[in-house]
Amino acid sequence: MPRVRSSRRPLSLRLLLILLIGAGLLPLALLGIWGIKAVVNQHHADLERATLDMSRALASAVDAEIESTVAALITLSYHPALTADRLEEFYGVTRDAVRARPYWRSVILTDGAGRILFRSSMPFGSNGVRLTDPESLEQVLKEKRPMVGQVREGQFGGLALPVRVPVMTGGQVQYVVSAALLPDRIHEILARQDIPNGWVITVADPHNQRLARAPEHSAFVGKPVTPSLVNLMAGVDTAGNGTALNGDGVESVAGITKLPRWGISVIVGAPTSLLDRALWTALAMYAAALALSLFACLQAARAISRRIIAGINDLQQQAGDLGQGRPVRAHPCGILEIDQLATSLQAASVDRLAVEQQREALLGNLNRSLGSLRVALDQAQQAARAKDHFLAVLGHELRNPLAPIVSTLDLMDLRGGDVYQRERQILRRQATHLHRLVDDLLDVSRIVQGKLSLNTQPVLLNALVARAHESILATVPKRSAPLTLVLPPHDVWVQGDEARLQQLVVNLLGNAVRHSPDAPVQVRVDGSGSTATIVVADAGTGLSADVLEKIFTPFYQAPQSIARSTGGLGLGLTIARSIVDMHGGTITAHSAGLGQGCEFRVDLPLGREAIAAAPSVPWSAPRQAARILVVDDNIDAAATIAEALAVSGHDVRVAHSATAALAMAADFAPAIAVLDIGLPDMDGFTLARRLRASGLPSDLILIAITGYGQLEDRQRAMQAGFDLHLTKPVAIGALLDGIETIRAARAA
Repeated sequence: MPRVRSSRRPLSLRLLLILLIGAGLLPLALLGIWGIKAVVNQHHADLERATLDMSRALASAVDAEIESTVAALITLSYHPALTADRLEEFYGVTRDAVRARPYWRSVILTDGAGRILFRSSMPFGSNGVRLTDPESLEQVLKEKRPMVGQVREGQFGGLALPVRVPVMTGGQVQYVVSAALLPDRIHEILARQDIPNGWVITVADPHNQRLARAPEHSAFVGKPVTPSLVNLMAGVDTAGNGTALNGDGVESVAGITKLPRWGISVIVGAPTSLLDRALWTALAMYAAALALSLFACLQAARAISRRIIAGINDLQQQAGDLGQGRPVRAHPCGILEIDQLATSLQAASVDRLAVEQQREALLGNLNRSLGSLRVALDQAQQAARAKDHFLAVLGHELRNPLAPIVSTLDLMDLRGGDVYQRERQILRRQATHLHRLVDDLLDVSRIVQGKLSLNTQPVLLNALVARAHESILATVPKRSAPLTLVLPPHDVWVQGDEARLQQLVVNLLGNAVRHSPDAPVQVRVDGSGSTATIVVADAGTGLSADVLEKIFTPFYQAPQSIARSTGGLGLGLTIARSIVDMHGGTITAHSAGLGQGCEFRVDLPLGREAIAAAPSVPWSAPRQAARILVVDDNIDAAATIAEALAVSGHDVRVAHSATAALAMAADFAPAIAVLDIGLPDMDGFTLARRLRASGLPSDLILIAITGYGQLEDRQRAMQAGFDLHLTKPVAIGALLDGIETIRAARAA
């Protein structure tokens, strides 16, 4: 059995085991990565929660500080000096309050119109005092509630956060008391916190200016927060988380808490690098664990594959021994399945040796039988070749005596008029019958060899059957029973070989006439749909059912008396069926029984009508006499053909050998040479070539007349330079018509 080759490169067992381990570890790796991601996400959530919790705690402390400042300012606003409009006395009170609160830079008093009445850090009644954050003062006058302003640098330097409280009288703002709160006070609140490394805490005023920052408070206070943080704060209502860049440009997880009353925001940021560090740490640990697992699995796979490969190598050796017919011995490897397979191979080896012995015995018997069969086959082939050669020679030898008989009858017809007319008709009928028997024998040989060929063309079935009917009538002139022809009113055309189809109809009619000597016979033609039909029916002897099954078998004949009144070789129906099959049709036979007659039906595919051709002209005397050389070793055949040609007006010479023909041609210079192929000293093909090369005119007409009439004989004649090939016996009319056809074609 041939080995099946795969276009893919085979993989080693070790690699397959590694791939299997990899396939097993892959889900674990993915699960681990998912777990790491879940841990990192949880860490991120914890970080967000921690930053938010711290921002809320710091926001409460900042709110308490602002509330304390506001409460102190409200207390000052209720001082009797202010309510009695003793502003200079109230000035002294505010200076005492500032000294008591070191985180206050100064106290500013403005009237209800926003004019500055005094600043505690400047002498009472000083000119040139100005506000650093007039916008927040306008907002207090408008909203009439305590408010926090924007961190700005004061008139004499230093940053401060204005905290303003309105003093109401009769529902109107009479005064606004403002304290300049130092940012360091807020920073002290942040500094008291235990801030993790890398974390940043920022307190922003209502205008997103840094009020305090830890760490690096002094470097960032009074500066705006980053735009990304502003965007994040814009999306937070009172508290929330997000990711933004801090003032150092570090991406951080930010927890934001807003004090809506004051507009102050507390932001606690933790760098996202903490998350990345946790992620990479987890990944490194997991990768190390996975690598250790993979290494252990690979070592296990290596050990297992080594054992499996050793077992497989042993199996290969055992399989090779089994294939070579050597005894197989199992070697356990410790793997159950391989050991079982090795044991099976050992058992198979024992069985194989026993079978091999039986096979050798059978092969010996087979070789002896084949030798006998070859001898029988060679003998059969030799017999078949001998039979084919015999039939060809038989046809040739039978046609040779037929040729002078037919030629003599032609001469008698030309010369005799009505003399011996009945006798000539008898002789012609019997010669025709003998000719048909010879043709049947050769046709069967061609059929068996598959050499029967067709020359197809459009054929008018009406005319063909009519000619066949006429030819059969000519063979039974004294028949009393009717032989009826029934033709349709329309033409029926088929595509076929006209000569073979006529042979088919003649065989069927001849068969019917022989078996119905005193009973009517009818042949009819019909064409309908896509089928042309020929039916030959008789009311003769009929056939039994068992005979009907065999009538198309070569050489089979229905049982008849020892007198063989019906005659024949039993080949006509065999040839008929072969002709019908080659035309793509069917032939069937039917009989109601002995004495009930027979009916043969032929169905053929309908064909197209042929292009009209000029009507054929009956043979007549030649238009121009010619010099004709006739060469045949059969003296009677040569003499009768020569005499018939001479009677037809031609100048004829006869030679009975090729040598004599060549010598005679040099002096006679024939225009036409009629040559037999089977000459004693040289075959007709060689003679034809010699005549062509002898210097005779190039338009020399060469006609082969021979008893060999198979297709290869005709092809060989054409290759040798013959213009026409005729099979013996040849009617003089057919020979003269052939000569005139060739001459007419050359003249054209």
